[in-house]
Amino acid sequence: MRPHGLSAEEECVLVNAREMSPLWSVLADWTGSEDEADWQAFAPVFAEVIRHFEKTERVHVYRGEDWPAHEGGERVSGELLEALLRQPSTWAYREGPPVIGLLAAAGVAKGPSVPSP
Repeated sequence: MRPHGLSAEEECVLVNAREMSPLWSVLADWTGSEDEADWQAFAPVFAEVIRHFEKTERVHVYRGEDWPAHEGGERVSGELLEALLRQPSTWAYREGPPVIGLLAAAGVAKGPSVPSP
């Protein structure tokens, strides 16, 4: 646990949410790799963090046509979010739509930088 009460994984998600990052970016930041094969093992870990943070209103997930996804996109929650987080394509790098992105909830806008694993 980090001194501020967050795990390194939680901190990574919050940093990416403040940056309005797509989900694949969380895995790229965490692994420090551009190789998607390196990311696959971490998707379930970060899916769990995102589920928890979405339920506790710390992070919102949006699906949109362009980045940032929350501008013009739709918020994804509940069963739809569960299904989305289970799909490998949700975590894959993409340059085109759809963009699946994070957004920090109000009050979560400031905090630490991206941690190293």
